[in-house]
Amino acid sequence: MHDKTFAAAAAISIMTLCAAAQEAVPEAEPAFKARPYGDVRMRLEAFDDIPIRTEAPAVTRGGYNNYFRFRARAGFKGEWGDLLSFDVRGTDEVRFRNHGQKSYEWPDEAIIDQLKVTFRGLFDGRADVTAGRQDVFLGSGRLFAEGTAKDGSRTTFFDGLRARIRLAEKTTLDVFGFYGGCETDLALGHEHRDLTGLGPGWNGMAEATAGFFFEDRSSDAFGWGAYYVWLRDTAWRTVAGDRVPHEDVHTFGLRAMPRISDVFSAEFEGALQRSGGDFDRRAGFAYGGLKAEAPCGAYVSANALYLTGDDPETGRREDFNVLFGRYPWISELMLYGFDGEGVGTWRNLVQAWLECGGAFGENAAHRVKATVGPVWADERDGAGGGDFRGWLETVFWAFPVCSGRFGDLTGHFFLEVFEPGDYYVSDSTAYFFRVELNLAF
Repeated sequence: MHDKTFAAAAAISIMTLCAAAQEAVPEAEPAFKARPYGDVRMRLEAFDDIPIRTEAPAVTRGGYNNYFRFRARAGFKGEWGDLLSFDVRGTDEVRFRNHGQKSYEWPDEAIIDQLKVTFRGLFDGRADVTAGRQDVFLGSGRLFAEGTAKDGSRTTFFDGLRARIRLAEKTTLDVFGFYGGCETDLALGHEHRDLTGLGPGWNGMAEATAGFFFEDRSSDAFGWGAYYVWLRDTAWRTVAGDRVPHEDVHTFGLRAMPRISDVFSAEFEGALQRSGGDFDRRAGFAYGGLKAEAPCGAYVSANALYLTGDDPETGRREDFNVLFGRYPWISELMLYGFDGEGVGTWRNLVQAWLECGGAFGENAAHRVKATVGPVWADERDGAGGGDFRGWLETVFWAFPVCSGRFGDLTGHFFLEVFEPGDYYVSDSTAYFFRVELNLAF
C-alpha cells in the first residue's frame, strides 16, 4: 500500500519541482543523453559459532552456514543537460545454501530498487532535489545509510524526497523525508521479503523519517557537521504475536573532523536520543578516531565506539536506536550476533580497535585493511553474566581481476575471527568469511 502513496506523493512533488525548474531552462533545448548499466555479483559466504546473548541457543542460525549469493542489477540512466537526470534499476538476488537455512529459489523476487528523478541547479544553482526511490548516504553513514535493513545484501533504498542545498562552496545542508513499509509492491515473483523488521520474519512495521544533515568543510583545518533525525517506527508484532507500540525517536548529533597536520587527522561524533510514550528512551552514541597517514597511502588508526545499553532496573529505555545504521559498519560477524534482537540493531556496545591499511598498485586499485580490538557490553544482559563480549580481528583485501569489453571484474576477500568473552555462554571461536567477484558494466 505504501508504494501507491509514495507514487502519488512523488508525482505531486515532480510537478512542483518542474514549475520551480522552468526558470533554469536554457533557451536552447538541452541535449538528452542516456546509457544502460548494471552489475553481476557473486558471493560465497560461510560462518560458524557466532554467539548471541541467550543461553539456548547460544549461537545463531544453528551454528555452521555456507551459501552463495548471486545478485544481478540492470538499470538505465538519462539526463537532459545540467537540468534533470533520472535513474531506474531492477534487482534480483538468489541465494543457494550449501549448508544452513533454506535457499531462495530462482527467479525469486525481482524488484525496482531505483526509481528517481533529480532536478539540478534549482534556485540559482544552489539546490539539487531528488524524488523517488533512491540510495542515500548522509554524514558519516553510521546512522543513515541503509533504508531496507532486513533485505540483507540486496538493496539499501529509501522512498521519498531529498534536497541538497549548497550554502557555500564547501558547506551543504541535506533535508529529507522518507517512508518505507515491510515490503514493496514494485516486484515480480512476489515473495514478501521483509525490508524493515526488527525481529525474525515479517512483522507489519513501517518507518517514516525526516530531518537534516549539515556539513561545513570550508576550513581545511577543521570540518564539522550537525544533524537531527526524527524516526517513527509504527506498531509491530513479535514472532510470539506480542504487539509492540509505535515509537517516535528524536536524535540530535554533532560531528567534528579536525586536520591536525599533514600526517594526523581525527574524527569525533556523538548523538543523544529521546522518545516518549511507552518507550521513554534516553540513549547515546559516541565515536572517536585518530588517524596517521603516510605519503605512500598507508595508514594506521586508533578508534573507540560507545552505544548505550538498556538498564533493566529503570522504567526507561537506555539502549540506542541506531536508526538507518542497521548494516555491517561495525562488523559483519557481529551483525549476526544481534539475531533475535533484530539483525544489525547495534546497541549495548563498547569497542576499541587498532586499524592499519592502505592502497597500492595501478590507480591504487588494491586496498588492504586489518583490525584488532576488544569489545564489551555497556549492560550485563547476556546469559554469560559478564560484560566482556570478546576479541574481534579482521582482514580485508579488495583487488582488480580484469577489464574488457564486457566491463570491469573486481573481487575481495574478507575474514573476521571472534573469541567470545564472559558476556556469552558459548566459548567457541567464531568466524565469518567471504569471497566476492563483481562484474560492472
